Amino acid sequence: FDALFGGVGKPAVSVYGSQYLSGFLNEKPLAALRADLDRLGLARDPAMPETEDHFACLCEVMRYLIAGEDVEVSNLAQQQTFFARHLQPWADRMCDALESQPQARFYAALAGFMRAFIAIEAQGFDLLD
Repeated sequence: FDALFGGVGKPAVSVYGSQYLSGFLNEKPLAALRADLDRLGLARDPAMPETEDHFACLCEVMRYLIAGEDVEVSNLAQQQTFFARHLQPWADRMCDALESQPQARFYAALAGFMRAFIAIEAQGFDLLD
């Protein structure tokens, strides 16, 4: 895990959307995400060291949009918009990065699963249109 996602300097595989969308961390994609999270009434926990564009954080937002009790926020339209803006544009590139790492046997297999899951989600949302 540390060899792929951590270490000193730039990690072998980034889990941050801004890196894939702009080439840098803490850039315009993160600002756009923060604006969308604000509109949803969500805020970053100051104790959390990761920025909001971390893949796991985005999955947690999707979980909230699916299972939350506030139907004004937690509904299919919000899920579709959030997914299309903040996950779909870069998830495949993260999968590519994982699959290109020879030492990432487990995570490469997980990337294959994630790629299939993202594709199924995209197809499901396409049915809504």
